[in-house]
Amino acid sequence: MTHRAACLCAIARDEAAADVREWVCYHLGLGFTHVALYDNGSREPLREVLAPLVARGVVSVTDFPWRDAPQLSAYFHALRLWRGRVFWLAFFDIDEFLVPLTGAASYADPPLSRLLRPYERFGGVALHWMMMGSGGHLRRPPGGTLANYHEALGLDAHVKSIVRPEAVARPLSPHHFAYREGEFAVNEDGFPVAGACSYPTARHLRINHYYYKSQQDFEAKIARGLATPVPGGSRTLDIFYAGCRLPAVRDTAVRSWRSFGADWARQAGWDYPGAATSGEAKTSPLRLSHCRDMAALRQLWRQIEELCRRGVDEAVVLPLRRRLWEQLCRLYAERGETDTARSAAAFWREQTGCAAGAGGAGGVVAEKA
Repeated sequence: MTHRAACLCAIARDEAAADVREWVCYHLGLGFTHVALYDNGSREPLREVLAPLVARGVVSVTDFPWRDAPQLSAYFHALRLWRGRVFWLAFFDIDEFLVPLTGAASYADPPLSRLLRPYERFGGVALHWMMMGSGGHLRRPPGGTLANYHEALGLDAHVKSIVRPEAVARPLSPHHFAYREGEFAVNEDGFPVAGACSYPTARHLRINHYYYKSQQDFEAKIARGLATPVPGGSRTLDIFYAGCRLPAVRDTAVRSWRSFGADWARQAGWDYPGAATSGEAKTSPLRLSHCRDMAALRQLWRQIEELCRRGVDEAVVLPLRRRLWEQLCRLYAERGETDTARSAAAFWREQTGCAAGAGGAGGVVAEKA
């Protein structure tokens, strides 16, 4: 098996040292070969927080005190720095953890390379957020992120990207990238993802987004501000309280993997909060449709893209967009995945500015494997 080096990139400022250490060790345990951090002016420098792993050469820290669009500037720098040096370059935040959903949890065979292998011919793979709730915590609990937050609020339309650096032209947002000619990112179905969102799917991999954590953590998040300012993107405690009211289900998909960072923490001389668990990772994967249906959708997507490249009037393209998203909604609705059908319809409306078509009712209902 050809080794495919994978680097994980993030920008951070004033994150709790324990959180950064857990995040770094966990992802090294999954199979990332390097973690590249950009320190956006932390009061406790990340270089000191992670000193033992920096000394080992598996973590690098770039001082990056920029205040104007620091996140996208750091991503652009990382693309140039790591192009030609690694096969994969992932872009996550410190509150985002990659979670494998298939395969046995084996320390001898880290899962990352195996799970990314089907996407090596593409420019990148777009993985969806599973939004994780606060679990009712007001104060920061002992024991780390992965051991304390098990309430899943639902699979989100937003994606985060793992890309081949040589296939990427530039970052467009914290979620997605502009690709070089002939290159593009796909989701797990192999369906092209052109923006920051797509229809939610998580069969092999997903991103657990620990957006809320405790109220104490959320207040610290408010104080740090946004690495990439967006219109209407200011954070308030009202957002935290609204998140506490959302319906949630217990989700333990990360349980089989959370101890994978323990060996790296031991080498660094740190305590690691992950419990020593192993065994088969449990999951209820989402499956959209038969591959024949996906091939038809991909072909329709290519038709739309070709017409847009040729500058064809949107009035000509719009019926094809309608057909594409109506088919997505229908496929989900037929399989009883009604929330996902609604998500696909909402995404279609966002792209076209028009009313939803057939099958636009519904929610993320995982189909049992």
